[in-house]
Amino acid sequence: MGKIIYTADPATMVVNDTVYLYTTHDEQHVDGNDYRMYDYRLWTSTDMMTWENKGAVFRYSDFDWARGDSKTGNAYAHHVIHRKDESGVSRYYFYATVEGGQSEGKFGFAIGVAVSDNPEGPFEDPRGMPMILLEDTAEYKDHTWRNIDPAVFIDNDGRAYLYWGNQQLWWVELEADLIHLKGEIYTLDSDGTMQNRDTSQVQIHAVNTLPNFEEAPYVSQHNGLYYLVYAAGFPESIAYATSASATGPWQYRGIIMEPLPGTTTIHPAMFDFKDNTYLAYHNADLPDGGSYRRSVAVDTVHFNEDGTIKPIIRTSK
Repeated sequence: MGKIIYTADPATMVVNDTVYLYTTHDEQHVDGNDYRMYDYRLWTSTDMMTWENKGAVFRYSDFDWARGDSKTGNAYAHHVIHRKDESGVSRYYFYATVEGGQSEGKFGFAIGVAVSDNPEGPFEDPRGMPMILLEDTAEYKDHTWRNIDPAVFIDNDGRAYLYWGNQQLWWVELEADLIHLKGEIYTLDSDGTMQNRDTSQVQIHAVNTLPNFEEAPYVSQHNGLYYLVYAAGFPESIAYATSASATGPWQYRGIIMEPLPGTTTIHPAMFDFKDNTYLAYHNADLPDGGSYRRSVAVDTVHFNEDGTIKPIIRTSK
């Protein structure tokens, strides 16, 4: 058996006949009591049975404004999406939660974006600063880790939305370039780095109708219905809501996975691949696993006739 790699916070992207599974990377010691995360890993599959390890494709330090040290890089949850530009060239957008980039050097988590023409990277920061800062959500919450767990969904009409949050769900529409908030005003310096950011015309929406919302929102569409899965309560379970629109309103539907042994977090991602729907999440099932040494798993999702989701049956293979 090779060296165990502990992974968490799955984000999935399907392009053609391949599933791209991006994960965070837990590097905590077996007796550690905090997150120790520096990079993001990629795993690919064409059959959901065999997976190829592509290694680390992005690091927290790829954002010049991010901060880390020997204890942790604070490379928290992320999301990756694919879109072709106006000339038909594929572009891949990596949204990630890291610490740093705040006004006046304050401590706090931010959401940034990096772009590549290859799903394996390298990814480069086109903004030179975060997309979401503490100041953007200060009227709602005051804890410094509130802006985590980004998830982006591109609707059928091409409009794109960013969802995120801890102890509060927020969403905002993105510009067509997928790297700016809709209505965001700014100037550029000689290096192309954003300056003089003005969000007075940006509409950030707060959702307060999801019971026990903790974090990890993930929006997808299946059979014409929009689904929002999320981590609920603490220790976390997986709950979900449905809507006729990517912007809600969301109807709460219940719990599909109860808290798991050995870990307080769970982080869902739901996706379609080759006529099946799957749910990725993390557990603590690997040897010496725990809340800071997690492992990503995938199970099949089954729907009732009315579109509700049956409780997830966990499998070991």
